[in-house]
Amino acid sequence: MGSDQPLNRPMNADAEIESLARETDMPVELVHEIYTVERAKLEGTARIKTYVPVLIHRHVKALLREQRASS
Repeated sequence: MGSDQPLNRPMNADAEIESLARETDMPVELVHEIYTVERAKLEGTARIKTYVPVLIHRHVKALLREQRASS
């Protein structure tokens, strides 16, 4: 059970964060912050974990677009 991934972070999280940063033209640091918070929320509440990565991607992308629109 000893995983090197902090807080059950998936192995592809860094690639996902970089992809979201490119898609939304936002800084990687900001995307990482939002991604980490939203992942923790969803991991804690999701009953079916299979779709968590898809839900996180969509939700974080929407949040970043909202933030960009309000800037």
